[in-house]
Amino acid sequence: MKKYKKIIILTVISLSVYFIYLVTNKNNITYISLGDSLSIGQNAYGGNSYGYTGYFSDYLRKGHNLNITTTYFNSKNKDIPTLYNDILKNESILIDNNNYNLKRLLQEADIITISIGLNDIIYEYSLKNKNELSKYEEDRIISYIEDNFNSLIQEIKKYTTKKIIVVGYPTNNVKYKNLIQKLNTKYKKICQGTDDIFIDSDKLLNNEKYFELKKNLFPNDQGYKKIAENIIKSYENTKK
Repeated sequence: MKKYKKIIILTVISLSVYFIYLVTNKNNITYISLGDSLSIGQNAYGGNSYGYTGYFSDYLRKGHNLNITTTYFNSKNKDIPTLYNDILKNESILIDNNNYNLKRLLQEADIITISIGLNDIIYEYSLKNKNELSKYEEDRIISYIEDNFNSLIQEIKKYTTKKIIVVGYPTNNVKYKNLIQKLNTKYKKICQGTDDIFIDSDKLLNNEKYFELKKNLFPNDQGYKKIAENIIKSYENTKK
């Protein structure tokens, strides 16, 4: 009788521990933000504002009472080939005095957002050494970036089954406007094919109030909040 009683007690304890683990684990969210200046939250003057990553993290933390760990793997000069090679080389990042490899971060991430491709446009445009490009030249540039982006997304998907949230670029800049519009169109189509999420920042921020300076690529705080709000809506839809 004592033996059975002991077994019952151990079973109850085990189930209680497992239940506590499930509840605790459910409230822990890991979010990784990948990309370039837009993902960091660069403002019109070259500094950093809070950015959509910060506003989205705050929503998860406050709106859902979640314990969220946000990892930034981005830099102002990051382009697609660099990020792709970072994943291949399994680069590490220091978090709370501990080194974590990028592949592990992608595997453990519950949410992944990415903004990348702008630096690729700027660089490819500069190689032409002219003020205006022909349609053929623009299409060649976009086709090249599209191929690289496809490879990047496929590489990321080796380590996650989560939907990737791809944040497009606003076109508040005459010089790169056509290229950015074409890139956004390609990104949207790619996301439809891979069942990922595309955030159309250009459509969202089609108003001067979202920018501090005319013809500047980067939105103000109000603009970044607007992007974050759309990310939130898309994230909530994935949970339905």
